[in-house]
Amino acid sequence: MSKERYINLELEASQDGFLIGRFSCSKDIRKYVRSNILYVKYDRSLDGVDSGILHIPFVSNVITFAWAMGADIYVKELDENFLKSLDKIKAIMKRWYPIFPFSTRIKVEKVTSNSFDNNGCGLLFSGGLDSTASYIVHKNQKPNLIMVWGADIPPDRYDFLNKLENYYKKFAVQENVKINFVRTNMRFLRESMLAFKFGKYLSDSSWWGALQHGVGLLGLCAPLTVTERIGTIFIASSHTQELFDYQWGSHPLIDNKVSWANVKVVHDGYELTRQEKIRNILKNYIENTGRYPLLRVCYSQFDDFNCNKCEKCSRTITGLVLENIDPNRCGFNIGSDFFDSLKQNLMERKFILSLGRVFLWKDIQKYIPKEMSHNLYNCKEFFRWLKDFEFSEVRQSNLDVKKYLAYLFHQMPENMQKAVLKFSRNYSLLSMLK
Repeated sequence: MSKERYINLELEASQDGFLIGRFSCSKDIRKYVRSNILYVKYDRSLDGVDSGILHIPFVSNVITFAWAMGADIYVKELDENFLKSLDKIKAIMKRWYPIFPFSTRIKVEKVTSNSFDNNGCGLLFSGGLDSTASYIVHKNQKPNLIMVWGADIPPDRYDFLNKLENYYKKFAVQENVKINFVRTNMRFLRESMLAFKFGKYLSDSSWWGALQHGVGLLGLCAPLTVTERIGTIFIASSHTQELFDYQWGSHPLIDNKVSWANVKVVHDGYELTRQEKIRNILKNYIENTGRYPLLRVCYSQFDDFNCNKCEKCSRTITGLVLENIDPNRCGFNIGSDFFDSLKQNLMERKFILSLGRVFLWKDIQKYIPKEMSHNLYNCKEFFRWLKDFEFSEVRQSNLDVKKYLAYLFHQMPENMQKAVLKFSRNYSLLSMLK
């Protein structure tokens, strides 16, 4: 093995659907890795799945890190088509992030060629607005729902994850579709340090959002496409054509190039904005079926489906009410004073608004009529005011301070780190440091 930067992967265990990848890295990049173990726990046996497929979840979650660091990857087996797809993705990301060396060589001892019967389709499903809209569009195809625990919810929040799992199992039975749950520590990199190092080159200064999440989440699906005979994976769009000069880790130019064996990926719904998904898909579904889908959009807490207060909850609630959809029937809990509080929060610039979030609020503004035809939750006056409100990016510098503190924290000796964690009472800062 070269003395240059490297990441070496050993697939340590593969039994009962539990995969463990052990990483060793060259010393100068080790500080960016929180754990040298990446695990993925599936709810299906993976007996008979080719080893080249089983390595995909691990390579897919380290590849963007390797590109950014100029580190070679050493792996025993890998699927041929997946290896080729990484070259296509690299060509796009090189244009987006010219600061990265992209000198990575993937050293594979055995490249495998795979093909299997796979007439079914799957959908990466979070229960959020985008994936729910994609499910409604494709529900007649009976997509296999794939829910990943460990992406937006920490994998150690067992009570909350079990609560969600129980709900979505019932949902799958109601819809007569299959569902798979994947538990993983895929966010094993020190994202705060990476964001501090590269943040000014990344959309929203987010390592996860700008680089890892699209390829990483899709790669987790690879073993399931074999066991569940899935030939097409849908991944719901986060953004839209109007925002696609916005470099993002899940993007049609990226996702549609991901492939392995004879499986293809479709970046779904990018022709519609988030508000158009509410207006054209969700609203029609409710009117035609009388059923209100439960939406889980909140990332600010891990005790309930939604907090009803954060920027994302507030924005989603606003979009629903604009279309006369009762958010309290979609997993939220608001009262008649909600929009008074929201107006105050927006006026006082209390929400952190990235460029992407500003676009999403402006998207809502586009659909506010001159005169509201309803007054759901006393919203009329609010929408009259919101129509002309000037949105702009807010408090981005505050994020940079936190990233700098996190960077300094990880330069400390281990005993000092433990002391800081033990005595600190600032929980938002603690979550940033870990």
